[in-house]
Amino acid sequence: MSKQQWAPIVYGRSYHLDFRFITIPDDFTNHEVNWAAQHILATTHQARRLPSNPRWSLFKNHSHCIIGVTCMVRDLVNQVSTELVEAMTKDDRGRPLYVFVGYVTQLNQRKDLLDLPAYSGTYLESFQILYREVEKVWLVKDYDQDSKKPFLSSYQSHNFANEKSIEHSTIDLFPQLNDQTKYPHKVFLWESCTEQNSQLWKAAAKCLVDTSVCLNTNGKLYSYSPFLNQTVGQLDNFTVQDRITETKQSPKNENFHKSPSFSEIISHRAKEDLDLTLQHAAKVATASQELINHFNDWSSSNKSSIGSANSQSKDTENFGFKTKKEPPPERDRDWF
Repeated sequence: MSKQQWAPIVYGRSYHLDFRFITIPDDFTNHEVNWAAQHILATTHQARRLPSNPRWSLFKNHSHCIIGVTCMVRDLVNQVSTELVEAMTKDDRGRPLYVFVGYVTQLNQRKDLLDLPAYSGTYLESFQILYREVEKVWLVKDYDQDSKKPFLSSYQSHNFANEKSIEHSTIDLFPQLNDQTKYPHKVFLWESCTEQNSQLWKAAAKCLVDTSVCLNTNGKLYSYSPFLNQTVGQLDNFTVQDRITETKQSPKNENFHKSPSFSEIISHRAKEDLDLTLQHAAKVATASQELINHFNDWSSSNKSSIGSANSQSKDTENFGFKTKKEPPPERDRDWF
């Protein structure tokens, strides 16, 4: 049986330009782009928890399956070269960068995956080559032609590092995943550990219906996440929780909770980045003001010393005799 073919997909930012799709498969329409964006953006939630904790994700619909990792760029390329780490892990404002890098395969008659990279935690060799897509546009600016237009990738056979065949694996031994035919408004939660993550990764690959799994999610659960299955740190027992969707009604009024659109999530993410930048700016301003105050105190002290010295100098010039001060002229009084 022939192996599946894969096309790169990359979402991230370059040195000057903000987050966007940098590479997508050549058969993606707006529908596939929006579907992928919802899942990818969910993996970037609480990005401050990403250092040394890459999140693996696998999500499939009726036509495509995407596998990938969301991680800090430093964690992705630190095993490639020191020069690359120093040159391409921060943006033009000095902020550390994170990225989603992955592969897409077409699902035709078969919905299960046979050959794919095995779950390997922080070992990301299968995905390191994908950061070359970012290198192509690293110094692109807004005014450059097609600056935000993504590259189109083609489907090809890949020999992944640490690749595992799960063709003969027994599905009965895997955890029972949630999928769109079961509980689409629920999320299944497991403890995040290597063995559990590996089993869920295989189960999602073998699943014959639409499903999604995000592994190694740390921090607060993201209620609007499209992922039906997640592993979470510091969770002892299997748990099922509600997942807010577009059709879920608020008990207090007749308004509906709508899951945020792609543009809304981007705007929110930009606001978070702006707030963080303003916080840093406030700290710098405070430190600068303290430095100025310290300088003014020092300057005033020196002026007093100089004034005292000048006074003594004038007394010396007058040979010790004090001159009589003339009374100030009487001011004209204005009665009106």
